[in-house]
Amino acid sequence: MEKVFEHGYKRTVALILCIAMTVGFAGCDVFGVRKGKDVMNERLIEYNRALNALDYEAVRNLTDWTEEDSDYTAIEKLFDTLYYGDAAGGEFVSCTEYIASTITIKYDVTAVEINFEHATLDVEYEMVDWQSVYQRPHDSFDEVLEDLKRCQDKTTVCADVVFDNVDMKGDWKICRITGLNEVMSFVYTLPE
Repeated sequence: MEKVFEHGYKRTVALILCIAMTVGFAGCDVFGVRKGKDVMNERLIEYNRALNALDYEAVRNLTDWTEEDSDYTAIEKLFDTLYYGDAAGGEFVSCTEYIASTITIKYDVTAVEINFEHATLDVEYEMVDWQSVYQRPHDSFDEVLEDLKRCQDKTTVCADVVFDNVDMKGDWKICRITGLNEVMSFVYTLPE
């Protein structure tokens, strides 16, 4: 009787392992992890494009923020070129637009930490080293812009992006972006 039980147990374990391997090799995405990573990757590509264009509405549409969220109001100020353009002038806006156009978000979407409702991904923002350019004396914003375009050095900011699984349907939207104030600090920093 014991041998029959042991033999049946081994067959059951072997069958479960066989099914698991077959499902894995067949590319079955039972829990939607692969689809979720694809959606997050698409969101980050769109988010990077929106940062490059200083497009507040595009960033806003990638999130699940409401007007009550502090993130909502914080990012609105960072992208308001009219606000800081009026204070510093249109030439300064040209410098900020150029710096924004150099931002590249680097990440490994396979390293995302996913649970059912949230996912966290470490990211690194890389852009022209605008701080070293801004520290040198210049006679005009045109000179600053020329130096920015010539600059080969890069600066990075490490942060993370947190996603919400909206309505638990696999439509991952950004719910928190850490470090964005540091990334975007060029919008409220004037060159020498």
